[in-house]
Amino acid sequence: MSWHTTTLPSETGGNSFDYRLQQYLVLDSHIGFLIGNNSGVEVGNSVGESRSINRSNYQTILFKTEDGGESFKKSTLGKGTLEQIINDTQKNLYVIKETYATDTIPKKYSILKSTDLGESWKQISNFDTHRILNVQFYNNTIGIAGIAGEFGKNQLLKTIDGGKTWQKLPISTKGINLSTMIFIGKNELYTHHTIDDVNQTATVNFTTGETKINPCNLMKGYRLRGFFKDHITGNLYSRVYKYDPKESHQLMLYNHTSQKLNTYDFVSSGKELIIGVTVSQNYIGVLRQDNGKTYYYYSYDKGTNWMKEDLPEYLTAGHPVAMYGRGMVWVRNSIRNLYDFQVRKPDFTRK
Repeated sequence: MSWHTTTLPSETGGNSFDYRLQQYLVLDSHIGFLIGNNSGVEVGNSVGESRSINRSNYQTILFKTEDGGESFKKSTLGKGTLEQIINDTQKNLYVIKETYATDTIPKKYSILKSTDLGESWKQISNFDTHRILNVQFYNNTIGIAGIAGEFGKNQLLKTIDGGKTWQKLPISTKGINLSTMIFIGKNELYTHHTIDDVNQTATVNFTTGETKINPCNLMKGYRLRGFFKDHITGNLYSRVYKYDPKESHQLMLYNHTSQKLNTYDFVSSGKELIIGVTVSQNYIGVLRQDNGKTYYYYSYDKGTNWMKEDLPEYLTAGHPVAMYGRGMVWVRNSIRNLYDFQVRKPDFTRK
């Protein structure tokens, strides 16, 4: 068992309720990031000063670890909040930054880029009041941005000059999800597609916007949840779910590379909620809440046999969560100090 607890440094002292964290990103077994804002500080200040909360006082926060989550260094990218962080194939980082002038003026959105693993950042694109749903870059020059429009008329933009200029990528196919769009090749995008309660995937040509629908043969009412990659084999996975209180929530994984759905039924308690999954070749790791308490399950033989670990604290939050490789887990507590992180180191000793 290789769990330990890491506490984020507080801005106000005492228990660190200062931060609202939006996303965790793990690059490898050593380097990772936490992003969000310090809205808890503004909440505390507003109470102490007997005034309303002013979102324009929020500061962006970015925590970086270089030791696999044992310690984090905090920095800020100015006023606002950080909504999304991603990396490209050349190890550049990108974040969506959201800023507030006042509570009544519309939010402004921009994209910032780092070429030195988060040590310094530069704004590359400004979308002003157009909300950014999703940003993805394949490399230093090629990227996409999903932009929210009025009355649900969202659109996909593309850049071939690193975000200096953007052009609309026309997609005529209905049911395309811009928020889950990712690159699977230099000229190929991949995302969810839903029509008439049928969830499938779609491949989109980066140059033309031409779309191909890929049937997943999922049972009616079941959904794909996000994408994650096996960093050993390169296989792309999605967790499959159907919310039904009367139904046991088994682990279901769809392998997009082989186009196969696998179901794993292990140690059923009747009230399970899977909050994170990682796959690394034959290894499967699952963070699961059973009747409200969280446990870590893992298998070294593709899910034939399972082992179970207790966490230092049973009660954890379900979002955000980071899982990577052969057993790396970041999950925060849901009581006491909200930003005590329970960190599990990956296991490289077994194959």
